[in-house]
Amino acid sequence: MNHPSFICLFLFYSISFASQIVDVNIIGNKHSRNEIILREIHHPISGEYDSTFAKDDRNRIYNLGLFSTVDIRQVDSSYTITVVETFRFFPIPIADYNEAKGWSYGGGIAFLNFNGLNQKLILGGIGGEETTYFLNFNDPWVTGDHVSLLGNVYQFNTKNPVYSYHYKEKGINIGTGFYKNKVHKFNFLLGLEAASIDTAGIDYSGMNYNPNDILTDYQYIRGEFGYIFDRRDIYLDPTSGGKFSFYFKPKISMGKPENYYRFQLGYSKYFQLSDNYFNPVLSAKSKIYLQYSRALPIFEYLYLGGEDFVRGYSPLPEKNDIEVSHLIEGFNIIYQSFQLQHTLFEKKDFSGVELGIDMVYFSDFGMSANDIASFKLQNMLIGFGFGFRFFASGAGVIGIDFGFNPYNQQFLHLSDSN
Repeated sequence: MNHPSFICLFLFYSISFASQIVDVNIIGNKHSRNEIILREIHHPISGEYDSTFAKDDRNRIYNLGLFSTVDIRQVDSSYTITVVETFRFFPIPIADYNEAKGWSYGGGIAFLNFNGLNQKLILGGIGGEETTYFLNFNDPWVTGDHVSLLGNVYQFNTKNPVYSYHYKEKGINIGTGFYKNKVHKFNFLLGLEAASIDTAGIDYSGMNYNPNDILTDYQYIRGEFGYIFDRRDIYLDPTSGGKFSFYFKPKISMGKPENYYRFQLGYSKYFQLSDNYFNPVLSAKSKIYLQYSRALPIFEYLYLGGEDFVRGYSPLPEKNDIEVSHLIEGFNIIYQSFQLQHTLFEKKDFSGVELGIDMVYFSDFGMSANDIASFKLQNMLIGFGFGFRFFASGAGVIGIDFGFNPYNQQFLHLSDSN
């Protein structure tokens, strides 16, 4: 017998067998059920180990928001997934900051992995400049391909910081959704909404509105249709890919107020410039908000300044320079942002809580108008600045931005990913 040939043949089969995946082994999921991890795996079982599939599987499992660490590798012939669970439930002290109104405080309790199936149940309330009570439930995968179920009830009241009227709203919603081919996501929602306005003490000065159109009671059947095309690698902190979203949000009046409709388009794209320690990522983000009604309710006005749109300006028109204060309020908005983000303190796992800090540098552009034909480039606002992103698994991302504008003004903007 030719011994060298026999040895080569033996080594060939040994190496081939060693690279084959024949089963899945999950380690570390004390409370999360295996099925919510297994359904995110797209790597062929049985088959040869593929690091690209493993990376995509790791990202999908991490995007569940249940684990501070996810690691996938081949151990012998097993596709081994090691996870570190973050907290399942916790009391939440709530400190909510609205740039136009100020601080509100409260508390609640959040079950982030209810039943071990990635179901989320959150209830609580806040008081202060805004008073809100809420109960939210979300099951992101009930059956089929990410067929979801969500529902919420809430009550909200506040004083409008621009026109000084008191606003109260309560509602109930139920929704569902599904995926198509992993990246196409569809969402549907139906609900009832009742709102009221107390006009005692209302400030009509500078009002971009016909006072005769202000009603005291509004009841709507509200709907929502959403489509998302999502190829981001990590939802919480993307380094590559992009996301396109479209939402149509009609509100059908059950009384005297007019129907109204909102269209929202968004697009974001991420480019990883380097994979060194600082991991710089350049992103571009676009938003278009278009609204239509024969008499748009005053509480649906949009404000171009603040953390949601052009940083470096206030959402309160009178706090901005007199040259641009009249450009802040409008029915419709077009917005574009460019941002560079890099690691300041690399994310690390601390006993089930992943913490990290990034730094960002941004430049924002935006226009508002009461009708589409009124958009003008000469009315564009430009803001720029820098900020920080604080990451905490389970709690999301807290943003602090320092915004500036060409009129020698600066504003502090706080935001969160929830």
